[in-house]
Amino acid sequence: MKLYTNLFSPNARKVHAVAHALGMELETQTVDLRAGEQRTPDYLAMNPNGKVPLLVDGDTSLWESNAILCYLAGKTDTELWPKSSKRYDILRWMFWEANHFGRAINQVVWQNLFHADDPDQAAIDQGMKDFRKYAAVLDGALHGVHHILGNTQTLADFSVGVGLGYVESCDLPIDEFQHVKRWWQAFVDTPSGQILLPPSK
Repeated sequence: MKLYTNLFSPNARKVHAVAHALGMELETQTVDLRAGEQRTPDYLAMNPNGKVPLLVDGDTSLWESNAILCYLAGKTDTELWPKSSKRYDILRWMFWEANHFGRAINQVVWQNLFHADDPDQAAIDQGMKDFRKYAAVLDGALHGVHHILGNTQTLADFSVGVGLGYVESCDLPIDEFQHVKRWWQAFVDTPSGQILLPPSK
């Protein structure tokens, strides 16, 4: 299996983190996003979105990071993606991350890190408002348990957790959510959790 990736992409990092947790070694090719390699005709033929990550496994070509997580975990017998109806709960949280929690974080990250010279404060304020709204939902789910779906780690933890790698660089108010903070701190103390953190430069 070959993963087209760039570690500056949180969506790519969560694929690396899950592969590590599964004990999988993937062939990797870094896509130079600054040089525009994701917009070359050859790459667009594989992923018309022009983004990373992209997984190629024989005749199978998959884009969208959460789909890739499910594909990788589906190749093994793992509680990260159990062969039970619990998969629907995992998918619910993965969709929630993509549509709500991750989107709120991305709005703050985009302004603070990519428009740092002239950030749109209104956009940051809205992102922070949305972050608080959805972090409260996550905080409730984590009350009294070690992981999002109880006391067993699943793909949901990786999908939802990756955005919190920007807590420090973007001043995300994680201290307001004690269960989220506890869960996240425990997560990044693990080797796979460390992979979720953005590179320093």
